[in-house]
Amino acid sequence: MNEILTNEEIDTLLQMFRSEGGAIEPESEKRPAPVVPIADNTGRVVSPIDLLKPNRLGREQLRGLERYFESAGKLLSATIGDRLRLDTRCDCVAVEQLRFGSWLEQLPGPVAIYVLQMEPFKLPVLFTASTSMLYGAVDRILGGSGKVQKVPKDFTSAEHTVAEALVGPCLDRICEALSEVIKLKWTIANRFCNPSMAQILPAQDVVLSIYFQAAGDFLLGDLRLVIPFVSLEPLLDKFGRDSVAALEPGALRQKLGVTVRDMPVDVAVELGGARIRLRQLLELQAGDVIPLDTRFGQPAVVPVMGRPKFTGHVGRIGNRLGLQVADVMAQ
Repeated sequence: MNEILTNEEIDTLLQMFRSEGGAIEPESEKRPAPVVPIADNTGRVVSPIDLLKPNRLGREQLRGLERYFESAGKLLSATIGDRLRLDTRCDCVAVEQLRFGSWLEQLPGPVAIYVLQMEPFKLPVLFTASTSMLYGAVDRILGGSGKVQKVPKDFTSAEHTVAEALVGPCLDRICEALSEVIKLKWTIANRFCNPSMAQILPAQDVVLSIYFQAAGDFLLGDLRLVIPFVSLEPLLDKFGRDSVAALEPGALRQKLGVTVRDMPVDVAVELGGARIRLRQLLELQAGDVIPLDTRFGQPAVVPVMGRPKFTGHVGRIGNRLGLQVADVMAQ
């Protein structure tokens, strides 16, 4: 049997279709069929998947996310250093997207894992910390040196509670770094040290992995955050846009003015100047008079932060000297 139709056979079938009253929709007018939920044999509704819809972050979106988490790294440096009373630096060394199964395979051990509910995200978020670093932090918080020789494979409930004195503020700083885009409120749903228990998402789901590395005098470890792509999807437009570059020139003038309004500046008054030789300078004694290059009554120059800005007239205000601004000098 010939499985490939000839041109004549195709024309015959089309003619039969037209003769039965069917109309062939032109290619330009064809519309995709509406996607409707499908119920399986058990009655459960299977969610439709749009294969034409990308489920990955674009390059600009990744760059936007990197800026936010680099800012979070700076906040984490200050927080960890303050909590542990150590000179500590925390850097965001990687922001990447990958399958959740691949992330689990790359997860180093031993590690402390926290399952978080970050409202308004609907899916859970994972936060991990190196066990060695976290156990040293626990010892440091309890008054020890923080130099731990032997690290246990798991934490007790009491140790977890003490560790959260560091984990909690770190999560606060991460949420603070993202506050411009979304207001997050975190709670710890579960905590454990066994990576096999971290299978909270299907292995094929795309996630955003953020990797922070902390280093201090004797403290070394990493912090990792995993956010499902589905949770970030509604925010992609915000992450992909540079909020400062998108503004019109002068749009931040008012905000900048409020920020610098209370900034202290140094203002001085130059009554005049003179130029003498070094030999004359060395021979000066008390009572000697140096003639200035400014005539009597000529406006004095007023430098602001070392640069001439105004001219004015020197006078007296009660028992103090004062200056009346006469003009603004051209820059």
